[in-house]
Amino acid sequence: MSDFILLHKELITKSEKKNLLKVNRDWSLLINKANYSEYNIGNNKIIIIGDYIGAIEEIFSINDNEISKLKGHFYAIIVKENSVKIYNSFFSMLPVYYTTDECMISSSLSFICEYANAKPEIDRKYILENLLFNYGFFNRTLYKNIKLLACHSFITLKNSKITIAKHFDISTLFVSVPKGGKKIANQLSDLFIKTVKNYFPEEEFNIAFTSGFDGRTLVSCATHHYKKFKTFSFGRPENDDVSIPLANAKTLKIPYQFFDLGDVDYTTSEYYKNALEYATSGYLGNGFLYPHFLYSTKKISENSNHLLSGAAGSELFRALHSTGAVTSQALANVFKIQNEEELREAIKNAEPLHVLNTSEFAKDLDELIDEIITYKKSLPQNISKNQQFYIFVFEEIFRKFFGQWVTVQQKHLTVRTPFLDYSFVKALLTTKYAGANNDFFTDNPLKRMKGQYLYTDIIKKTNTQIYKQTTGKGYRPIDVRDIRYIHNIIFPFLKKKILKKVTKTNFDNLGIISGIKANEEKLHLIINSEQSFFDTKILESFLKDLSPYTPEKHRDTLLMSLSILHNLSSHSVSPKINTYEVYNSINGL
Repeated sequence: MSDFILLHKELITKSEKKNLLKVNRDWSLLINKANYSEYNIGNNKIIIIGDYIGAIEEIFSINDNEISKLKGHFYAIIVKENSVKIYNSFFSMLPVYYTTDECMISSSLSFICEYANAKPEIDRKYILENLLFNYGFFNRTLYKNIKLLACHSFITLKNSKITIAKHFDISTLFVSVPKGGKKIANQLSDLFIKTVKNYFPEEEFNIAFTSGFDGRTLVSCATHHYKKFKTFSFGRPENDDVSIPLANAKTLKIPYQFFDLGDVDYTTSEYYKNALEYATSGYLGNGFLYPHFLYSTKKISENSNHLLSGAAGSELFRALHSTGAVTSQALANVFKIQNEEELREAIKNAEPLHVLNTSEFAKDLDELIDEIITYKKSLPQNISKNQQFYIFVFEEIFRKFFGQWVTVQQKHLTVRTPFLDYSFVKALLTTKYAGANNDFFTDNPLKRMKGQYLYTDIIKKTNTQIYKQTTGKGYRPIDVRDIRYIHNIIFPFLKKKILKKVTKTNFDNLGIISGIKANEEKLHLIINSEQSFFDTKILESFLKDLSPYTPEKHRDTLLMSLSILHNLSSHSVSPKINTYEVYNSINGL
């Protein structure tokens, strides 16, 4: 997928004008690849970058408050007379950045940095947010002068000024009395089976098939709609996300391949370079934790143009209940702790912050905590605590966590996430089968099973073989629906609880620890590349002691620190771009 940048005339020198395409009297556009579409109706023009699924006439005629209904992951640049509008699709999964001096709007931080006249100032609060929450809490970036466009918002360029407006509020879809029962579940599953067909391309595609419910639900629907597809997953061969789909696919007689993340070639040659690319792309995420997403996508793209992902399905259906990469302990505390002083102390004493030179961040941390408390107070008070939390899930976690994956993957092929469809999400949120309508942070397996009931209803209607295949949970879809098999759910749940207490978990199932150890010398250089923000002695100790049995939160703090440090040293301003390819097909602008 292409990246774009819109530049204000005051920023452009005479020598650069020939490389840019004039959008209107004040703004010019540059796109770095040919993967975009242009449409004209009368004097109006629309440029689509990415994957828009639907009739182009709909974009021309759609009202601002209906933008979220458009399907796919894409950017739209709409030119009407002397006004330009820029927006992204539902849940704003693809980022839009803009400078505070109102001179640049882009899909890429790197693109903006390459056009900047001066070295941007680092935003310490963004570093704090990433260590605390694993992604940004607000709409700041690594740089103080560059902001992330808020979720479900659009930018209008008119009369040399940037105007930002919100076009959709997810909380308007919440209900006070959600519906339940077999009839409602039946309607929802029918709706998903019908809706998902829109996301299946006509050509052969790939589905991310793991041990969980998301991927197998998509596989089940693809067989139901008689689609031609392949499946894949990644991990070490003994990982459930490899062994289970491998066995399932063999029974189903569907093509399946896995990418061995324990392979020496991956850990020594692929891990590090994909980690750096991930860390410097899109949302500047934790590249040292997620390089396998980028690596496997590149491999898939060699033979396929489309990847179907079950991203965010579980978060839609089941209430979030445990802390980890998606929901950090600090984020859980923000919504769990009601006393302001207690919350303030919990954040200040959060373990991930111990890797910083705290004196450098004292003022910023106090200000950030004040902002977080103000955010909590701004949430609607007429909805449940869990629904308040889910406003953050929908508006921040979906794009800043899952959007990381989609953004870096879509540089190489088209990624589609059928669970994130407006019509389906809207219908789901009126029911008890939505995670947002469950109890807040419930750990009760029977209450959490409500969301899985919907998965199983979809699978039962679309593939009877998958309906009876074992998942990574230790039970089958049929076990969720049939009371005769309730023991198949309870026993794995109890076994998991016991094993957590008596065994150590090996966290190298994705080759992360092996990748770190294989590239340890390079990581020492990253740690010592910046001396003021981080306590290098602590990071060196973390790196030295890292093992497959290191607790996840310690491992993830180290990897996030490495990603931030790499960006601090490499995301500096370079000479203004002069090598990007510009296409004459939009010269009429």
